[in-house]
Amino acid sequence: MQHPTSRIARLFFAAAFLILPLNTNSFSQSQKNKTGAASRKISFAEAQRLLANELEGNLSRQPGKFTRTKLSAGQVLELYYPITTPNPRRKARPVTAPGYGVLYDSELAFKEANRPRHVLEDLIPDGHKLVGGIPQLVARLEKRLRLGAGKLDYSRASLKRVDAYLAGYLNSHSTMQTDPQLFQELTAYYGETLRRAAGGEWRVREERVSELHKQPEPNIVLASGGRTKEIKPWSGLISMLYDEDRRGAGLMKLFDADVRATQ
Repeated sequence: MQHPTSRIARLFFAAAFLILPLNTNSFSQSQKNKTGAASRKISFAEAQRLLANELEGNLSRQPGKFTRTKLSAGQVLELYYPITTPNPRRKARPVTAPGYGVLYDSELAFKEANRPRHVLEDLIPDGHKLVGGIPQLVARLEKRLRLGAGKLDYSRASLKRVDAYLAGYLNSHSTMQTDPQLFQELTAYYGETLRRAAGGEWRVREERVSELHKQPEPNIVLASGGRTKEIKPWSGLISMLYDEDRRGAGLMKLFDADVRATQ
């Protein structure tokens, strides 16, 4: 009796979940490497050679499944052991998923790769650049909306034009499909419209995320009666675009809520 290949693949996938709790960041590892974290995947055999004369699992271990070791040279090695599951074909040999290692250049590189991520890291990598380029970003948004120059005049009413475009955009895109360029254009226009209405000023906050990383947030600061209030115009946009429960609420509704919050 023949069994479809997909069934065997599902067994491999299910087996992988046996070690998933050991490192919940495994699925996003390749993305994190793009941020500069120095790591590479190596074969199980190479990992075992590196562990010769080392105290395996001196950072973390689950015998026979996973170990994390700080090597004497200062590197950090994560070792994932082979996983064996029953074969769906009767009297056939069990199916084995090969083991492998992930080698980090240093303990600091390991911490950087596994640190918390700021929501803006991919959407607005540089808040300073966004604030300095608001006119250019708004011009791009006008072109995207097929409007003439100056049609987006930073008024509340002009947000209707943007909402009309976003209604179609959201219908054809899922919450998993991010567009950093569009998000930056929206943040620039919506933020500047809000800033003019509330009477504040742009200020980039260097939000510390880890030992090595600070995220520059493009925020708006309001001063009144000797006190200051900070608004994050990008925060509501994230919910409006990528939160299933609040998706599609519209910029005008968001604008009214943010203006009330400044009063």
